[in-house]
Amino acid sequence: MHDPDYPLARQFLSEIWDSLAGEKTALDRVRFDGPGALPSAFAVTDLAAASFAAAGLALSDLVATAGSDAPGVRVDRRLASGWFDLPVGPSQPLAPPTGHQSAHGWMCEFRTADDRWLRMQASFPTLRTRIAQTLGTKEDPGAFETEIRKHPAEEIEQLLVDAGAAVALSRSVEEWRAHPQGRSVATEPLVHIEPGGESGSTWLPTPGRPLAGIRVLDLTRVISGPMGTRFLAACGAEVLRLEPPGSDESRVFWGRGTDIMLGKRWAFLDLRTEDGRERFLELLSEADVLVHGYRPGGLDALVAPDLRAATRPGLVEVALNAYGWTGPWQNRRGFDTLVQFSSGLADATTAWALADPGKRTPINALGRLVAADRPRHLPVEALDFATGYLIAAVAIQGLTRRVTTGEGSVSRLSLARTATTLIDAGQGAEEPEIGLPLSGPYVPGVFSSGDGPVRRLEFPVSIEDNPLFWERPFEATGSSTPTWSTRR
Repeated sequence: MHDPDYPLARQFLSEIWDSLAGEKTALDRVRFDGPGALPSAFAVTDLAAASFAAAGLALSDLVATAGSDAPGVRVDRRLASGWFDLPVGPSQPLAPPTGHQSAHGWMCEFRTADDRWLRMQASFPTLRTRIAQTLGTKEDPGAFETEIRKHPAEEIEQLLVDAGAAVALSRSVEEWRAHPQGRSVATEPLVHIEPGGESGSTWLPTPGRPLAGIRVLDLTRVISGPMGTRFLAACGAEVLRLEPPGSDESRVFWGRGTDIMLGKRWAFLDLRTEDGRERFLELLSEADVLVHGYRPGGLDALVAPDLRAATRPGLVEVALNAYGWTGPWQNRRGFDTLVQFSSGLADATTAWALADPGKRTPINALGRLVAADRPRHLPVEALDFATGYLIAAVAIQGLTRRVTTGEGSVSRLSLARTATTLIDAGQGAEEPEIGLPLSGPYVPGVFSSGDGPVRRLEFPVSIEDNPLFWERPFEATGSSTPTWSTRR
């Protein structure tokens, strides 16, 4: 049964499902509910709901391969919006966490000499150092601001990008569509899928815990990729995240973990060494899914594609990139808010907010209040989160393909292509505003975590008779060894 009140959620889901080569009739198993929307120039709430629906529908398809009826899928749009709230995620500490410093000061925008905005992502030490060395300043936001103000926008953006920094100049939607990279991304599918090698696996899903027995190698960073593998863990998969020793993320989160690591194990392994590559190939030989967030050619330089395929025939491989897989920017470093700036999402959101400042709450990404003269972002990091759940859907659909055809697959997604989908859908309908963070509904009980006791929001998606839950709390960087912990 279709949902006449939520046509954009249905439209997004249909586009996603088409890209996954799913059967059209499967869409009838999905039901959306939950009124309201996040305040935005774009249909962020509907994209959130559709991305959860895609992951749930992929799981429903997989369950049906075991001989049972495909279960129905239900998505709460309000809860989907709340799960896209980065400062909170699904867990809410009963007491405020201590000892973790905010990185907001290094995720900011600066004016250029020609009065444009340059967005910077410098929350990681290596990225900060590259900017400071290029600008010839100390690592201080004020010093960065003074120096950037001396340079024309296009010049300083290219200078910093060439130095390996993560920055993005604010462009309009029209400028992005005319830009060589924008044009290139527009020709890419939302999900690009290539067939893989033949699998000898006899694994079948277990109704009630569909991914039990599946092993996932997670070589992703920050938000989008880890979001996808966290969902796979909630479906019963064993997820092992591998982190290079001394990486930026391990330094930032040293001695603690994050909510995004729920249900997963976190180990150090250096693929740049001979021993590290050998151990990786041993792990890969027993894996079912590989998810990675390297830029084009990055992982290939460490472990060649044909070697990966030969090591694990029938592997389901899912790759994420920021700016797409074709075009002049395919190797550019990117984060959610940087792609928002490049693609015109931030520019359009700013114009939308200033058109009715008395009604449209002036918030920036991550829920921060901002002055009227500064750029706005989407109310949540929708590109990261939506792409994350698409990654989960792609991986699960890949397992379904492997069960039914015996073939593995290689799939590619990008934040920029997700941005194109959101932009092309236009503005959502005016609805009662969903305020964040949500105050429930919560899963019964209190859970242990690295931040102390927490409550958890209910999952926005439910798959009939197949509950989603994590079997382990999040752990700190390097707490596990690079081995599989489950038997087959």
